[in-house]
Amino acid sequence: MKLFTRVVLIVILLGMQGFAYRLADYNPCVRSIGTENAYSKALPFIQGRGPGDQIGTTCYDYQANGSFGQRIDVDDLRQAHIDWMWQDYPGQTTRYCAWNFRYSNGAYYGEVQASNSWSGYVQMDITRDLDPNMQRTVIAYHWNAGPGYYSWIDIDAGNGWGAWGSSVTSPEVAEHIWPYVAVANNNNIILACGGQTGDSLHLYLTTNEGITWSYVLSFDSCATLSQFVRASEKRDTNKVAFVHTQFITDTIAGGQMDNDVWYVLSDDGGVTWGPHINITNYQPSDTVRAYCDVNAVFDDNDYLHIVWAGRRVDSAGYYQASKIFHWDEFNDTITVVNSPSIYYNEPGGWWIEGAAGGVGARRMPVDHPQLVSDTTNGYLYCLWHGNDDTTDVSAGGFFNGEFYAAYSSDYGITWSDYVNLTNTRTPGAGPGYCDDEDYMTACPKVVTDSIFITYVEDKDAGAGVATTPEGELTENPVRCWVFWTGLIRTGVEEDQASSSKFQEPILQIIPNPFSKLINISFGIGQRAEGQTLKIFDASGRLIKDFCLPTAYSLVPTTIKWSGTDRFDRPVPAGVYFVELTGGDESITEKVIKLR
Repeated sequence: MKLFTRVVLIVILLGMQGFAYRLADYNPCVRSIGTENAYSKALPFIQGRGPGDQIGTTCYDYQANGSFGQRIDVDDLRQAHIDWMWQDYPGQTTRYCAWNFRYSNGAYYGEVQASNSWSGYVQMDITRDLDPNMQRTVIAYHWNAGPGYYSWIDIDAGNGWGAWGSSVTSPEVAEHIWPYVAVANNNNIILACGGQTGDSLHLYLTTNEGITWSYVLSFDSCATLSQFVRASEKRDTNKVAFVHTQFITDTIAGGQMDNDVWYVLSDDGGVTWGPHINITNYQPSDTVRAYCDVNAVFDDNDYLHIVWAGRRVDSAGYYQASKIFHWDEFNDTITVVNSPSIYYNEPGGWWIEGAAGGVGARRMPVDHPQLVSDTTNGYLYCLWHGNDDTTDVSAGGFFNGEFYAAYSSDYGITWSDYVNLTNTRTPGAGPGYCDDEDYMTACPKVVTDSIFITYVEDKDAGAGVATTPEGELTENPVRCWVFWTGLIRTGVEEDQASSSKFQEPILQIIPNPFSKLINISFGIGQRAEGQTLKIFDASGRLIKDFCLPTAYSLVPTTIKWSGTDRFDRPVPAGVYFVELTGGDESITEKVIKLR
């Protein structure tokens, strides 16, 4: 009955002039995954090399204060719900929350305005229902409804309808803004807001999709109101975590650089909460402090995991060196996720700013990690933003950021070496030509061995907001990228499985990375029929299929690849996978094309 009422309201509202929202036309974008037919949605051409589908644009690359949070999730139909903060270009006179929807076949609904202007800093989750067709996007944002800003939520009228405006609701507390949202399995909605004037954090709860709200808890925070709220994915639990940073002293950069990490848990969907726990408890002698960018996820056993960027305590410069740290509830242990860069030698394992350029306003060499849990095998994946080459800076002197990742097969006790996921270096590039992937958020769960992320491809590195003069405002693609988890694992498992003896499959690529030509030496190591050698891009799309001799060879065969597809067209720079198969054997190696 409630859904029927909403549909009637939508029909009535759509008939009224001046209605701020609309049902988008079904006009999907070109996608990069699979081989099915797709259709093109007209979008402005923007110079860029970032992976994934362009699903929209924004000139306001800045997407969140403190933690980046969550702007993408996937329902049980393998459909991705995505949002971001949109601002027009070049006038910068309008700002609102934008929404798009990726169908399971890789097509898109189309960009939709999902809030009134002037609004933004949008976050999202999905309602829980055993019927996947009833799983709907829940967005949270702040909006100047006058007087002052308030936190609001809205719920799509149906799964992938893109119909906004009939469920707008708020706790109606002025200046409680920058909201984060989570939906528990009992469909309770937990809203975490920041007090704009008091460096304080506040939790609100609705058990009836926003008809009524209750005030739950409040905590101290830091200057950038760093917080995050996450609900468990397990259907038999209503576990929710609220994670935040709290300053040790507010005399360093207003408290944003000198923090501990805290959490509190609820087992009943946010109604009651357990003790408030400090997991870092940094001491004056420690050489690290937590930055203001926490993220969390529950694993397949429903234990909490938290990640954050830690800065090196250095009076010479607060933002010069950082690492990614992980903590897990079961072992109560803090580990370092990432390794130092291959481009420099830093004895403490820190990623460093270097002399070539800066990281930009309130940013560090690596920061804003995202956790993804694979509930089928217990693996954890950690993704983050950073720069491992201090010479790759824009013409304005700011890092051209890229995305990195590592994985753990033992619930975060040990982590693999890092992988550069995007590898889009543009040293010296000016406005409009930078490849600075930024403001990435990830779906918190692996979906059929794939990871879903959304991000902004900033075309002029540095904070692109009107209040921060770091270069020029540019029109930036907003992207959705779906990639195989093996993109992170490849190079670790394959090395362990390979052998120097030719009784086992062999696949060697020289040089790697390359610019123009590589030599691929291979052999399956047995009298196998149907040998194949294929090259795939990072999304799993077949790029090249070599014609191999069927005869068995006692020595490896070497062929050359000049970085072209099956039509002899040059392929763009990026990550590719060379796959050799034959009989029951298979081996895959990653190769990086630089330009």
